[in-house]
Amino acid sequence: MYETIKGDSCIIYRFLVQNSDRNINYILAPIDSNECIVIDPLDKDGIEEILKNENLFPQYIVNTHAHPDHIKYNSYFLKKYSCKLLAHNFCKDLFEFKFDNIFENDLIILNNLRIKVLHTPGHCPEHISLIIDNCLLCGDTVFNCGVGNTKFRGDVVMLYRTIFHKIKNLPDDILILPGHDYLYNNILFLESLYEDQGKIHKELIELKINFKQENLSPIKDLAFEKKHNPFFRVDELSFWDLVKNKNLFANEEIQYKFRLLRQVRDEW
Repeated sequence: MYETIKGDSCIIYRFLVQNSDRNINYILAPIDSNECIVIDPLDKDGIEEILKNENLFPQYIVNTHAHPDHIKYNSYFLKKYSCKLLAHNFCKDLFEFKFDNIFENDLIILNNLRIKVLHTPGHCPEHISLIIDNCLLCGDTVFNCGVGNTKFRGDVVMLYRTIFHKIKNLPDDILILPGHDYLYNNILFLESLYEDQGKIHKELIELKINFKQENLSPIKDLAFEKKHNPFFRVDELSFWDLVKNKNLFANEEIQYKFRLLRQVRDEW
């Protein structure tokens, strides 16, 4: 089962990869075309089902980053469809196959499709995100009510800069399409932070109640993240007023509050 998001210039297909860390796979197809782009292929059977059902043929594979759960079936699709692989140049020592470099502000062009590349390091150095129509495919940089960890080649200060100097400056109505669906767990984490769980916003409570393990969480926009995501709110006194362990974060600059919050999330 997969979902369809129709934009001005493309159709985005997405589905939850079963028996994974709630990975989400995406296919982008220009409207009125049978060509497409596959993003971070992990579930080859799920992707192949969409390609068959929608009569699509991959022209590009794009990797947001080089972690194993985002590149597992690169070789399969590259060989079967003779398409090109696109990734940031920092992948050059991480890949065993050839690829074309893509950098900040590059455009990936396929028919009438224009996809803007953002370099969004932090989760790992090579991480990129993609803007297409009113959507941000952000890999493991931003999750609903969370951000990526920095355990595997990451840099938490760089992640802070990516969030505060790039992501937060995008339009509020841009839709956030992450590489994993962690919304439920991130709401639980937010509850663990609050001194009074009664202060958790009703919208989040409803999302938690309606969560189903087998389904994807609803798509949310950047305004939702600015309102609810604790990592987006580390510069707000109104957020810290709600946190029970205030002393841990006292007298720290914003980026260090961000780092400490990421550490607390890692240890949670």
